[in-house]
Amino acid sequence: MDEAAKTLLTVSALLFGFLFTAFWWILNRELRFKPEQRHFKLATAVLMLSMLLLGVFGIGIPIRHAAKANPELLWACRGVFLALVSVYGYMFIDLGHYYVYKFPKYTTRSEWFFFALTLILILFLILRWSVWQAHG
Repeated sequence: MDEAAKTLLTVSALLFGFLFTAFWWILNRELRFKPEQRHFKLATAVLMLSMLLLGVFGIGIPIRHAAKANPELLWACRGVFLALVSVYGYMFIDLGHYYVYKFPKYTTRSEWFFFALTLILILFLILRWSVWQAHG
């Protein structure tokens, strides 16, 4: 693995840890409310989407490329993938355990607008980069 890939992997792993900490902050905030007052925020969905994208593209794929170059890393690569799936599953399980999967009770127009804008931008970039890769 070259230095650029190592740097990308290090930065991605650190950022994933910070995002997981943000998830805990969000969950801790929701737990201060009674179960019937808890709800799933649009921002939480964006955070979890960003963790998924970072886990796949910033951690999973670089480690997979390293395992292809060095087959001795294959089991470590699989372990990292399993750990990412486990961490992500853990977040979904905890949200369910604490009754957070309720449609947002209090959302504003600007919240919906920026949620939609974020999703549209993500989809646009994925499509744009897919076209670049196919033609480039």
